[in-house]
Order: sequence, then C-alpha cells, then structure tokens
Amino acid sequence: MTINRNLRILAAVIAVVLYANLASFTTKSSGYAQSYPAVVCTPSTSGLSSYISLTSSTTQVRKTGTSTMAFTGARTSRIVTSSQSYIIDSAERTPISWQVRSGTWAGATTCMAPVTSQWFVGGTADVTSKGILYLVNSGLGKALVGVTIVTENGTQSEQSFLVRANSYSSISLSSLSPGAKSLAIHVVPQTGRINAFMVDERGRGLRALGGDTVNSLEAPSKVLHIPAIPHVTKNKKGLSHSLRLVIPGEVGSQISAVITSTDGTYSPADIDGRFIPAGKVVEIPMNLQMPTGKLSLTISSERPLVASVISQTNSGGKSDFVWSTPVTALEPSSFSITGLAPLLLFSGEKISVDLEIFFPKGKVVKATVRGEGISSYQVGEKARTVVIKKSSEDVYGGALISSQSGYGFAPLIAGSRLTRSSLPQSDIRVLIP
Repeated sequence: MTINRNLRILAAVIAVVLYANLASFTTKSSGYAQSYPAVVCTPSTSGLSSYISLTSSTTQVRKTGTSTMAFTGARTSRIVTSSQSYIIDSAERTPISWQVRSGTWAGATTCMAPVTSQWFVGGTADVTSKGILYLVNSGLGKALVGVTIVTENGTQSEQSFLVRANSYSSISLSSLSPGAKSLAIHVVPQTGRINAFMVDERGRGLRALGGDTVNSLEAPSKVLHIPAIPHVTKNKKGLSHSLRLVIPGEVGSQISAVITSTDGTYSPADIDGRFIPAGKVVEIPMNLQMPTGKLSLTISSERPLVASVISQTNSGGKSDFVWSTPVTALEPSSFSITGLAPLLLFSGEKISVDLEIFFPKGKVVKATVRGEGISSYQVGEKARTVVIKKSSEDVYGGALISSQSGYGFAPLIAGSRLTRSSLPQSDIRVLIP
C-alpha cells in the first residue's frame, strides 16, 4: 500500500512539472509582427502638375498600372507623378500630395492607407463640373466598390464599380448624379484594397472657376472640428464661405456651431440652432464680418453628421476655392512636406503642441505652439518633415498651403497606423499527436 501511494505521489509530481514546462513553453513562444501599411496617393490627370513630398530619396515606392508589385527607391524627395497612382512604404511618415493646374487652382491631399469607409463632402455635378472621383485598387485582385451619392434632393441607391487589380478608375462627378448642385459621396469597398480621392474642378465654357482636392472623413460623428479655414478679403470685402453638411439616415437634428478666430469666439446666428433634415445635402452660407485671417469651426449635433466648408480665395488675382474638412484630435505623427512650407493651424481650448521640424543636412528645429482658441506656426520653405511629438488633449490641426496658383488644405491626420498581427507558432504536438 505504501509503495502504491508513493508511486501515485511521484506520478502526480511528474505531471505537474510537465504541465508547468508546457505552459512556460507556450507563453514564451508567442510573438507578434508590427508594421505600417503602405499609403496610397491620388492619381493625376491630363494638364495637372502633381507632386508627392517625401522625407528621403530612399523611400520605397511603386506605381499602379505596371506588371510588377516590387518597391524601389524614389531617388528624389519630391516625386513628380504621372497619370498613375503611387503606393508608398513611408512607415510612420505621411506624405502630402500637391496638385496644381498652373495659374488656375491648387489642392493638397494626405496619402493614406486603405480604409473601410470614406465620406467626401464636396463637389458638384451641374454644368460647371469638371470634377473626378478616383477609385484606386492597390491590391492583387479585382475589387468591387460601392458608391452612394447624396444630393440636395436626397440619397440615391448605391452604385457598384469594378476596379482591376493594381490600377485605378476615374469617374466624372457629373455622371454620378447629373444636374445635382451639391454632392456628398460615400465610398465603401466591398472587396479589395481600395482608396478613393476626389478632385472638384469647375469651369464655364473656357472660363476656369477654380478647383481643389477634397479630403475624406472615415465616418460621421456627433461633433466635428474643422481647424483651418482661410478667410480672404478682396477690395476690403471678405470673400464668401459655405458650410455643407449631411446627416445620414432617416432622423434629422438641430445643430450648434462655434467659430473661433484671432478676434474671438462666437456662435454664428445663421448656423447655430438650425434644424438639418436627414438624408440630403444642406448648404448654409456663412456671413463672416471679419478682417483677413484664419478661423476654425466646431459643429455639434444629436445625430452623427459629415460636413465641410468651401471658402472662396484669391491668388495672383485669380479666383479659386478651397475645401476645409474635419479632423480627429492630434496624435503623435509625422508629415512629409518637402517643397510645401505649410502654415499649421491648431484649434482647442488649451493649445500646447511640441513640434520638430527637419531640414536637409541634419538640421532640426524644435518649437512649441501655445495658445487658446486658435494658434498657428509657419514652417520654413526648406523643411522636409514636420513631427508632432506631443499635444495637449482635444487639440485639432490642419495645414494651409498657398502658391501662385491657389490654396490647399491638408488635415493633420496620420495616413497609416501601426498594425499588429500574431506570428504563426510551431508546436511539437502537431508532429506527435
């Protein structure tokens, strides 16, 4: 009996030791891979001069429309693009694309990794429209994309578009909803690695009416922050602005609005408290009585909504316009700005933003932007990279870029986020059942 009891005790001890060793092996063998997905930049069309700012000439890039999917060194810190779209392995840095129709208009867009939803609040489909919606498929297989159009008359049925692998499709805005004056477009990839981009260009006959690229929002929100809106005067009179917004779904809501500028903060009477019906585009003129400057706009609603502001500008004596779009709160991020020299605008109750500006030959300038309501920082012309090291809570940022051809707006939102995936693990039990 004593021998049997001792054997049972010994067997139990051996079992516990083996289990502990197995558990230890399983825990220590787990692992993860981390990476930043490659970002995609907008294609270019005939007559446009398009540039993509990079931090380094060694940044890995490739183009759509080719037989190879291999990345190669860019060999330049500012790419001059062809008609194809560029896919850029830029890690944590977000390239900014700058498009110009010489002497007519200019626009900025942040390059971004594919997302599951994009809202574009901007553009028109009337007789003045020369705008385009681009659907870029940077993947290895065909992609099916759902596009829903919202106009001043209501929401239309979803349209589906097929995009070939490693290529893009361009769709004229006037063909999506002929005659519509105000557009909001919701793009949802059903399969594939898809990015969408919008160019809003307008003209009447041979007369150019300006243009801009329209940056996208991922999803509707109950509170929207538009941090950088340019206010330009001509002959001592302020040029016009219009707020365009949509409440998706079937239930409308009242909205509240707050404008913040260097002259103070107030609620515009023509916007604040207004009821917005659901499922259609509403355009509200903004009657601003203020000198030349920059301003931000915060919109709140009981129902999630999307919005943007179109501002008339004047550059080199030529009429142009710029679309300013909402952004999420500032996070540590990095932006490639070679050749752009943007004016950074920050909005929030208490602003404290730590910046690092990188120049050629290793020069680094550190700066801290502080203020209340709205603050700005002008980046030098030779700067290549802006890094947001740290920011106080509930601060929002955008970049305004100007040239002789026009103005552009770029949201300070990281184009790619760090992703983490589990690594496959080997287990002896697979070989010895």
